[in-house]
Amino acid sequence: AAAAGLGRAFGADIDGFNSSEGARSDAEFSGSPEHATAPDAMVRSAWETGVQVEAQTLLANGKPDVWDVLTRRFEAQLITTALAHTKGRRIEAAQKLGIGRNTITRKIQELGLDD
Repeated sequence: AAAAGLGRAFGADIDGFNSSEGARSDAEFSGSPEHATAPDAMVRSAWETGVQVEAQTLLANGKPDVWDVLTRRFEAQLITTALAHTKGRRIEAAQKLGIGRNTITRKIQELGLDD
């Protein structure tokens, strides 16, 4: 259900970069930019470029709530990815994201990911 909500909220592919292609284990995250490996820098660049392109498109089209639109899509992507990683276990997903269990439940409802 959460994955279906993600497809609607964020889209599966941004500029040809599918998020599943860039999936990495927790051990691969360096935690700081100065320790980033080449793949980390490439993935970071891909999603940042995607956000930049989307923001430019929304702004060019006169969308008045770009911040809200992109924030909702970003949150949906994070939550759905964490839920997939934890096989749907909300409390574990919340812990991995650094948010509380009530927060993840509220966000899932607000973002319509519980369909």
